[in-house]
Amino acid sequence: MVANTETQSRRGRLRKLIAGAGGLVAAGLSLGYSMYERRESELVPMVEAKETIDAGRWQVALESASIIALMPNGVKVTPGKRAIALEMRLENASAESSNIYGDLIKVDNIKDAPRPTFFLDRDRNLLGDLQPVMPETITAVWELPADAPVPSSLDLSVQGEAFRPRDNLYAAPGWFPKGPVAKAVLPLSGGASVEGAP
Repeated sequence: MVANTETQSRRGRLRKLIAGAGGLVAAGLSLGYSMYERRESELVPMVEAKETIDAGRWQVALESASIIALMPNGVKVTPGKRAIALEMRLENASAESSNIYGDLIKVDNIKDAPRPTFFLDRDRNLLGDLQPVMPETITAVWELPADAPVPSSLDLSVQGEAFRPRDNLYAAPGWFPKGPVAKAVLPLSGGASVEGAP
C-alpha cells in the first residue's frame, strides 16, 4: 500500500515536471517567434517613388500622392470628407485574374485610415478584376473626415502575399498574407496638406 502511494506520488511529480517543462518550451517558442517577427519588421526595406516592389501576388510601384477635390471618375468627394489619392502601377503576377488588392497598401501615419477605393486610370472607372501580366496605372483613394489631420507626406507600407501549394487548413493551394514587404514615404501635394490643416 505504501509502495503504491509512493508510485502515485512520483507519477504526480513527474506529471508536474513535464507540464512545467512544456510551459517553459511554449513560452520560449512564443518569445522566439515575437523576436523573429520584430526583427523581420525592422528589416522591411524603404523604397523610392516609382521603384517596382515585389509583393508576391502583385508587382507595384508607388508614384505620387495628392489631395484631390474630385474622385478619379469625376464625382465630387463625399460632403464632409477630404480625399487623398495615390497614383501607382499595379500588375497581377499570379496566374489568374484577381480583385484581392484591398489591403495591399496601408497608410501608416493616418490614424484609422479606411480601405482605399481603387480606380483604373485608362477608363476612370472603379477597378474590378486585374488580369494576369497586364500592368495598369491605378489610383487608390482614401476618403477621410474633413477635420482629420493630414500629414505633409504619406508613410506607406506594401503588404505582401506568399503562394503556398498546400495550406495547413484546407491542404489547398492559395495566396496568404506575409506582412509588409516594403515601405515608402511620398510627399503629399495639392491643397492644404499640412499637419492639422482643416
